[in-house]
Amino acid sequence: MNSDAQELSGALSRVNQLGVATSQLFSRIYNGLRQRSGVQPSQPEQPAPDQSKQLQHALKRRDMEIERLNGILASIDEGIIMQDMQGRIMLVNAAARKLIGSRKDLWDSELGSLFNAYRDITTVESELAPLGEPSRIQVNNMIVGAQVAAVADSNGKRLGTMIVLRDVTRDALAERLKDQFATAISHELRTPMAVIKGMSDVIMGQPTDRPPNRKFLETLSRNVDILDRMIVELLDISEMSATAFTIRRDTVNLESLIWNVVNGMTPEVKRGQLDIAVMARDTERLQVTGDDERLRWALGHLVQNSIRYTEAGGHIIITASLSGENQVTLQVIDTGVGISPKDLPHIFDRFYRGEPRTSNGKLLDPRGLGQGLFVARTVAESHSGYLSVRSEVGQGSVFTMVLPVITA
Repeated sequence: MNSDAQELSGALSRVNQLGVATSQLFSRIYNGLRQRSGVQPSQPEQPAPDQSKQLQHALKRRDMEIERLNGILASIDEGIIMQDMQGRIMLVNAAARKLIGSRKDLWDSELGSLFNAYRDITTVESELAPLGEPSRIQVNNMIVGAQVAAVADSNGKRLGTMIVLRDVTRDALAERLKDQFATAISHELRTPMAVIKGMSDVIMGQPTDRPPNRKFLETLSRNVDILDRMIVELLDISEMSATAFTIRRDTVNLESLIWNVVNGMTPEVKRGQLDIAVMARDTERLQVTGDDERLRWALGHLVQNSIRYTEAGGHIIITASLSGENQVTLQVIDTGVGISPKDLPHIFDRFYRGEPRTSNGKLLDPRGLGQGLFVARTVAESHSGYLSVRSEVGQGSVFTMVLPVITA
């Protein structure tokens, strides 16, 4: 939250500098906007001819300054909303409209209450004075950082309110992912570490003249392998994020690869009481140039994802066929719980874990680090292909991986 405060304060400072650079621009603009809105200052009923010319000149200059302000505010990335003391919105720049949508969306959100929070403050120390600390508000499925400021004239008399807005959705999501990752990695590490410690204690407690129990050693070895695999995956993910991910360039037969993945997951399929089928066409041409281990890793994550999120009695189908002359399409189709519209835009993000629920509303929380789909997409893209998804809650999901095939 401190970084949000600093960035929003910086945004407010940039806006303030724009105002200072134009010689008390904001206070003059507010006066101009008030006049344009119909709040006219007291004027003689019939000004003299020379006064009329001066008034016309002043009005023209005011309109030019208003247009100047509109141009300035349109050029900055932060959203700006300006309101007079009566609560009327006087100006919304393009960035703010993009963030909040319509004015109805503004008043239906917490942003509407921010205008009223500081209504009683009538004098401030500067022409643009921050009011309170930056806050985070949910608007249109986004998280928006908002900083309220009072706009005043040169004497400190408050003329209205300005809110500086910034999209902090990714920042908030990053914080959530860090928390989730810390929890997930703790859970994932706890099981093999507990087994290793338990087996080690048992072996250490045995007489020194007796050979160690082979089953205990096998259990130790198996759990050490699990930890090693987790470390390798985390290192690979780190390479992916650093764009340093490299792959081999061998000839890979996709039909064989699919069956290797399916056969390796037979125990999980049986435990889940699921049916799994493979449907492949043009099998002799299902060959790509790539990294067999990485592709098995990617497809394995897709199949494992379907297993985890499909209830007992469900079905999983893996298809493979040519799509055009130069591409092969792999699909993993399941009858699982599906992906909610809220989670769908983020499922390929690193360590993101959504909140899938069964048909009776039970929250599914399978073990894992939430990196499977991130891995699968990155592997597909590193092979000059892509990965997409189509899903509906309660109806299942379809993951489609498209890769270039070896041409004759």
